[in-house]
Amino acid sequence: MFKITKNEPDFFSKAKSKVALASVSDAWRDPEIEAIRPHLREHILHHEQNGLCVYCEKKIDSHRDNSNIDHFKLKAGHLFPEKTLDYTNLVVSCNTEGRCSTHKDSKIKFKNEYEKIVNPIHENPDEYFDYLLTGEIVPISDNEKANFTIDIFKLGRNENEGLSQTRKQLSETLKHLSNLSLEDIYESFGNEYQSFIRIIYPKLQQQGATQ
Repeated sequence: MFKITKNEPDFFSKAKSKVALASVSDAWRDPEIEAIRPHLREHILHHEQNGLCVYCEKKIDSHRDNSNIDHFKLKAGHLFPEKTLDYTNLVVSCNTEGRCSTHKDSKIKFKNEYEKIVNPIHENPDEYFDYLLTGEIVPISDNEKANFTIDIFKLGRNENEGLSQTRKQLSETLKHLSNLSLEDIYESFGNEYQSFIRIIYPKLQQQGATQ
Protein backbone atom coordinates (compact mmCIF):
# COMPACT_ATOMS: atom_id res chain seq x y z
CA MET A 1 0.00 0.00 0.00
CA PHE A 2 1.28 3.48 -0.80
CA LYS A 3 0.31 7.11 -0.24
CA ILE A 4 -1.45 8.86 -3.11
CA THR A 5 -2.24 12.50 -3.76
CA LYS A 6 -5.66 13.32 -5.18
CA ASN A 7 -6.26 16.00 -7.80
CA GLU A 8 -9.81 15.99 -9.13
CA PRO A 9 -9.92 16.29 -12.95
CA ASP A 10 -12.18 18.86 -14.59
CA PHE A 11 -14.11 16.25 -16.58
CA PHE A 12 -15.25 14.58 -13.37
CA SER A 13 -16.23 17.87 -11.75
CA LYS A 14 -18.28 18.79 -14.83
CA ALA A 15 -20.00 15.41 -14.90
CA LYS A 16 -20.88 15.71 -11.20
CA SER A 17 -22.41 19.13 -11.76
CA LYS A 18 -24.87 17.62 -14.25
CA VAL A 19 -26.06 14.85 -11.96
CA ALA A 20 -29.62 15.46 -10.81
CA LEU A 21 -30.98 12.61 -8.70
CA ALA A 22 -33.29 12.44 -5.75
CA SER A 23 -30.92 10.07 -4.00
CA VAL A 24 -27.17 10.68 -3.97
CA SER A 25 -26.59 6.93 -3.58
CA ASP A 26 -27.89 6.48 -7.15
CA ALA A 27 -25.42 8.99 -8.57
CA TRP A 28 -22.85 6.35 -9.58
CA ARG A 29 -25.39 4.97 -12.08
CA ASP A 30 -26.29 8.36 -13.50
CA PRO A 31 -25.62 8.49 -17.30
CA GLU A 32 -23.27 11.45 -16.87
CA ILE A 33 -21.10 9.46 -14.47
CA GLU A 34 -21.38 6.17 -16.33
CA ALA A 35 -20.15 7.85 -19.49
CA ILE A 36 -16.89 9.05 -17.94
CA ARG A 37 -16.14 6.15 -15.58
CA PRO A 38 -13.65 4.41 -17.92
CA HIS A 39 -11.81 7.71 -18.40
CA LEU A 40 -11.91 8.33 -14.65
CA ARG A 41 -10.49 4.88 -13.89
CA GLU A 42 -7.65 5.47 -16.34
CA HIS A 43 -6.96 8.95 -14.94
CA ILE A 44 -6.72 7.79 -11.33
CA LEU A 45 -4.66 4.73 -12.21
CA HIS A 46 -2.07 6.43 -14.41
CA HIS A 47 -1.95 10.00 -13.07
CA GLU A 48 -2.10 9.22 -9.36
CA GLN A 49 -1.14 5.55 -8.87
CA ASN A 50 1.58 4.95 -11.45
CA GLY A 51 -0.37 2.04 -12.94
CA LEU A 52 -0.46 0.12 -9.65
CA CYS A 53 -3.21 -1.23 -7.43
CA VAL A 54 -3.17 1.18 -4.49
CA TYR A 55 -3.41 -1.68 -2.00
CA CYS A 56 -1.16 -4.55 -3.15
CA GLU A 57 0.94 -2.54 -5.67
CA LYS A 58 0.42 -5.08 -8.44
CA LYS A 59 0.75 -3.66 -11.97
CA ILE A 60 -2.70 -3.38 -13.58
CA ASP A 61 -4.32 -1.71 -16.56
CA SER A 62 -7.52 0.30 -16.68
CA HIS A 63 -9.68 -2.34 -18.39
CA ARG A 64 -12.64 -3.12 -16.15
CA ASP A 65 -11.79 -6.83 -16.25
CA ASN A 66 -8.53 -6.06 -14.44
CA SER A 67 -9.28 -3.07 -12.23
CA ASN A 68 -12.10 -1.17 -10.57
CA ILE A 69 -12.76 2.24 -9.09
CA ASP A 70 -12.98 1.49 -5.41
CA HIS A 71 -14.98 3.67 -3.06
CA PHE A 72 -12.62 3.44 -0.09
CA LYS A 73 -15.58 4.13 2.16
CA LEU A 74 -18.28 1.93 0.70
CA LYS A 75 -21.20 3.73 -0.95
CA ALA A 76 -23.43 0.65 -0.88
CA GLY A 77 -25.46 -0.63 2.05
CA HIS A 78 -26.24 2.91 3.21
CA LEU A 79 -22.84 3.20 4.86
CA PHE A 80 -21.47 6.32 3.15
CA PRO A 81 -23.86 7.33 0.31
CA GLU A 82 -22.64 10.93 0.65
CA LYS A 83 -19.17 9.72 -0.43
CA THR A 84 -20.44 8.36 -3.77
CA LEU A 85 -19.08 11.26 -5.84
CA ASP A 86 -16.41 12.42 -3.39
CA TYR A 87 -13.22 12.30 -5.45
CA THR A 88 -11.07 11.93 -2.33
CA ASN A 89 -12.89 8.65 -1.67
CA LEU A 90 -11.99 7.11 -5.04
CA VAL A 91 -8.98 4.89 -5.74
CA VAL A 92 -8.25 2.14 -8.25
CA SER A 93 -7.84 -1.44 -7.06
CA CYS A 94 -7.02 -4.69 -8.78
CA ASN A 95 -9.84 -7.22 -9.21
CA THR A 96 -7.93 -10.06 -7.55
CA GLU A 97 -10.45 -12.40 -5.96
CA GLY A 98 -10.16 -12.55 -2.18
CA ARG A 99 -7.82 -9.57 -1.93
CA CYS A 100 -7.76 -5.77 -1.96
CA SER A 101 -11.11 -4.03 -2.65
CA THR A 102 -13.12 -7.24 -3.19
CA HIS A 103 -12.10 -8.59 0.21
CA LYS A 104 -12.59 -5.26 2.01
CA ASP A 105 -16.08 -4.77 0.62
CA SER A 106 -17.12 -8.31 1.51
CA LYS A 107 -15.99 -7.98 5.13
CA ILE A 108 -16.78 -4.42 6.25
CA LYS A 109 -20.28 -4.13 7.70
CA PHE A 110 -20.21 -1.07 9.96
CA LYS A 111 -19.12 2.55 9.56
CA ASN A 112 -16.78 2.56 12.55
CA GLU A 113 -14.69 -0.24 11.03
CA TYR A 114 -13.24 2.24 8.55
CA GLU A 115 -11.51 3.98 11.43
CA LYS A 116 -9.44 0.80 11.82
CA ILE A 117 -8.12 0.91 8.23
CA VAL A 118 -5.05 2.84 7.07
CA ASN A 119 -6.36 5.29 4.46
CA PRO A 120 -3.74 5.78 1.69
CA ILE A 121 -5.33 9.10 0.73
CA HIS A 122 -5.09 10.73 4.15
CA GLU A 123 -2.33 8.71 5.82
CA ASN A 124 1.16 7.56 4.91
CA PRO A 125 1.28 3.74 4.87
CA ASP A 126 5.06 3.88 5.35
CA GLU A 127 4.38 4.82 8.96
CA TYR A 128 2.44 1.61 9.54
CA PHE A 129 4.07 -1.22 7.58
CA ASP A 130 7.40 -3.00 7.30
CA TYR A 131 8.42 -5.96 5.11
CA LEU A 132 10.45 -9.11 5.66
CA LEU A 133 12.78 -10.85 3.21
CA THR A 134 10.24 -13.69 3.18
CA GLY A 135 7.85 -11.31 1.40
CA GLU A 136 5.57 -10.91 4.39
CA ILE A 137 4.16 -7.54 5.39
CA VAL A 138 4.21 -6.78 9.12
CA PRO A 139 2.94 -3.90 11.26
CA ILE A 140 5.43 -1.47 12.74
CA SER A 141 5.43 -1.87 16.53
CA ASP A 142 2.48 -4.29 16.32
CA ASN A 143 0.19 -1.38 15.44
CA GLU A 144 -3.47 -2.43 15.75
CA LYS A 145 -4.57 -0.33 12.77
CA ALA A 146 -1.82 -1.82 10.60
CA ASN A 147 -2.83 -5.33 11.69
CA PHE A 148 -6.46 -4.78 10.75
CA THR A 149 -5.50 -3.24 7.39
CA ILE A 150 -3.24 -6.16 6.46
CA ASP A 151 -6.09 -8.57 7.13
CA ILE A 152 -8.89 -6.57 5.51
CA PHE A 153 -6.98 -6.32 2.21
CA LYS A 154 -5.18 -9.70 2.51
CA LEU A 155 -1.81 -8.03 1.87
CA GLY A 156 0.34 -11.06 2.66
CA ARG A 157 0.79 -11.62 6.38
CA ASN A 158 1.89 -15.26 6.02
CA GLU A 159 4.79 -16.69 4.05
CA ASN A 160 2.54 -19.16 2.23
CA GLU A 161 0.11 -16.54 0.91
CA GLY A 162 0.29 -15.75 -2.79
CA LEU A 163 1.27 -12.10 -2.44
CA SER A 164 3.99 -12.93 0.08
CA GLN A 165 5.32 -15.61 -2.25
CA THR A 166 5.47 -13.14 -5.13
CA ARG A 167 7.44 -10.66 -3.05
CA LYS A 168 9.73 -13.41 -1.74
CA GLN A 169 10.62 -14.37 -5.31
CA LEU A 170 11.30 -10.71 -6.01
CA SER A 171 13.67 -10.47 -3.03
CA GLU A 172 15.58 -13.51 -4.30
CA THR A 173 16.10 -11.73 -7.62
CA LEU A 174 17.08 -8.49 -5.91
CA LYS A 175 19.98 -10.24 -4.19
CA HIS A 176 21.75 -10.33 -7.56
CA LEU A 177 21.10 -6.68 -8.46
CA SER A 178 22.78 -4.91 -5.57
CA ASN A 179 24.65 -2.42 -7.77
CA LEU A 180 21.60 -0.84 -9.38
CA SER A 181 19.84 2.32 -8.21
CA LEU A 182 16.33 2.12 -6.79
CA GLU A 183 14.98 3.86 -9.89
CA ASP A 184 16.61 1.23 -12.12
CA ILE A 185 15.17 -1.51 -9.94
CA TYR A 186 11.68 -0.04 -10.16
CA GLU A 187 11.93 0.17 -13.92
CA SER A 188 13.26 -3.39 -14.17
CA PHE A 189 10.16 -4.72 -12.44
CA GLY A 190 7.62 -2.49 -14.16
CA ASN A 191 7.28 -0.32 -11.04
CA GLU A 192 5.49 -3.12 -9.18
CA TYR A 193 5.74 -3.54 -5.39
CA GLN A 194 7.65 -0.29 -4.89
CA SER A 195 7.11 -0.12 -1.13
CA PHE A 196 8.52 -3.62 -0.69
CA ILE A 197 11.51 -2.86 -2.93
CA ARG A 198 12.22 0.47 -1.22
CA ILE A 199 12.40 -1.20 2.19
CA ILE A 200 13.98 -4.54 1.28
CA TYR A 201 16.59 -3.48 -1.29
CA PRO A 202 18.76 -1.45 1.14
CA LYS A 203 18.62 -4.37 3.57
CA LEU A 204 19.89 -6.70 0.87
CA GLN A 205 22.62 -4.27 -0.10
CA GLN A 206 23.75 -4.02 3.51
CA GLN A 207 23.58 -7.78 3.89
CA GLY A 208 25.72 -8.20 0.78
CA ALA A 209 28.27 -5.69 2.04
CA THR A 210 28.80 -7.64 5.24
CA GLN A 211 29.31 -11.01 3.56
